[in-house]
Amino acid sequence: MPHHGDVCCAECEHYDPEGCEEAAEALVLEGWPRACVRPEDDADASRCPEFCPGRSLELDLDEERAVREDRLRDAALRGCGVW
Repeated sequence: MPHHGDVCCAECEHYDPEGCEEAAEALVLEGWPRACVRPEDDADASRCPEFCPGRSLELDLDEERAVREDRLRDAALRGCGVW
């Protein structure tokens, strides 16, 4: 089963508060009967086999990466070591 790090259902492209068809399909494939799967928006999706990062997650990760790079650049310019 894939592991996507620290993500929640609301960050998935498939997330719909009315139900997650992809999660329902994954359960059927594992032998469970057909069900309507309605995960909470903050439910852990790190091991969801159908998780697909939504656009907002990509933007958040890009922003975090930019902030981290700015901090490293500032530290390098000051001559400080980053540990």
